[in-house]
Amino acid sequence: MSAKEDSLNFNEYGELALEGIIASIPSVGAALQTAYFGRKNEKRFKRIESFYNELSKDINKLHAQMATSEQIDSISNELSDFMEATNDIIESQSSLAKQSMLHNAFLNILSSPQSVNWSENRFFMSTVRQIDEIDLKIMSAIKAIPANRWATPSNVELFASIDHFFAIGLLERLTNFGYLEKRLGSITMNDTQGTTIDTYYRITNLGKRFLDLMMQPPVSANTQNGDN
Repeated sequence: MSAKEDSLNFNEYGELALEGIIASIPSVGAALQTAYFGRKNEKRFKRIESFYNELSKDINKLHAQMATSEQIDSISNELSDFMEATNDIIESQSSLAKQSMLHNAFLNILSSPQSVNWSENRFFMSTVRQIDEIDLKIMSAIKAIPANRWATPSNVELFASIDHFFAIGLLERLTNFGYLEKRLGSITMNDTQGTTIDTYYRITNLGKRFLDLMMQPPVSANTQNGDN
């Protein structure tokens, strides 16, 4: 049995143990068990059901651009891992932004499976768990800045509505993921603010590929032809 299977079984057993503990509470245990775990599983199922229903609609619209059964068979192991990670995120997190990201990624993978860098894809999926809509907005805003310029919290309009230190935390997290790069500027020392270091950010090629996968789904050939 692999370490991955051990981890999954440990999580499953942990939840079953918790369910048993709650059920054993005198008088109200059974009611609490039903109220929490019944509702929890219902919400998980509905999120998964909704996700694949919406995915099915878009796959139908893009059917001419989707991979063949043979192409999908050739990446069945990698695709299975991707689907498992997708389902786990959807089940455990209710963020609509994450569902949209995973929806787009799924369509991009199915439209060109042979071009997917699966090692990179696994890394992207590991960061989706920690990234939310505000991170995507930050990356998109910085991406829009001309390539010869760097962003600071003072020259990106989005940051005007965000607490300064919250913005710095988000920028540093995205930098740690490799989606942004930074350089340090001048150092200023004064009595009121202490020592401050000007910090500049710009999006990396890895960050651009992440945005392309998660935010740029394939466009229907019918739509493209209709625009001509």
